[in-house]
Amino acid sequence: MPIRPVKTASPLLSCVSLIFLMLLLYACSEADVQAPNPTATSPGATLPAEVNLTAEPTSTPLPTQPPTLTHTPLPTSTPEPTATFTPTPLPTLILDTFEVPMVLVPAGEFVMGSDTNMAAARPAHTVYLDTFYIDQFEVTNALYLECAEAGVCTTGGSTRLHNPVFAEHPVMNVTWYEAQKYCEWREASLPSEAQWEKAARGTDERTFPWGNEPVTCERARYGDCGWFTVPVGQHPTGVSPYGAHDMAGNAWEWVYDWYDEDYYTYSPAENPTGPESGTWKTERGGAWFYHADLQTAIWRNQAPVTATYAYVGFRCARLP
Repeated sequence: MPIRPVKTASPLLSCVSLIFLMLLLYACSEADVQAPNPTATSPGATLPAEVNLTAEPTSTPLPTQPPTLTHTPLPTSTPEPTATFTPTPLPTLILDTFEVPMVLVPAGEFVMGSDTNMAAARPAHTVYLDTFYIDQFEVTNALYLECAEAGVCTTGGSTRLHNPVFAEHPVMNVTWYEAQKYCEWREASLPSEAQWEKAARGTDERTFPWGNEPVTCERARYGDCGWFTVPVGQHPTGVSPYGAHDMAGNAWEWVYDWYDEDYYTYSPAENPTGPESGTWKTERGGAWFYHADLQTAIWRNQAPVTATYAYVGFRCARLP
């Protein structure tokens, strides 16, 4: 049986169908582009009253008072008191290991010498001394005899050393070396000239140990009061500001320093101990047969170191 050929559409109908299909596709794309956005607003449109884009954002107000924080305090400890050191004042009177009384002379400055007294005591100058002790009385025959009997000191002092009548008189007829050896036996030394003068005058530039009143026999043993020495401590109205007796009269007293009449012009300002060398040693304080002008606490005297005199004794000094 013969096959019949398929009958196709006319060319005009195909073109119309193609145009219709293109229009349909175009219409669908326009609908997608121009569909209104329910949330969009066209230019110039009025926003609803409840929407205000220029208003400041509203914040939640802070509380007028900050919240109070509570906490449990940590336990506190009581601080330990800081220890403070208060030096114990030194006693004004002591007995050394030989039961010899000594008086305290505190540290500090004093004016040594004088511009109106003897030339060798010029110029007046300020000296600082450390604290020291000095014998309250001149060394007696009885005290010196103890050193001699111990085999340390010589038998200086002539016959009076062994005579009980003179036991409490100042020992004399001893050289400077013998006097220094005795003081060393007592773990002390002869006082420096500056120590001696401060112990005698204090810090108010007085002329005599008792002040500026003239010499009397109630205050010192000197040339107008009788012949020879007296037991130490017989002139309580003539004591120095620190309680040292007989620093005027009775016996001249050896001191540690070599003698130089110009020493005050170059003396150190602190703890001077005299020139480094010399021929004579210095004596201070006047003696039992000298006149009143030589009983001052300023006058300086001198003697050879090996000399012995029946009017020169001594006393000792030491640091605390």
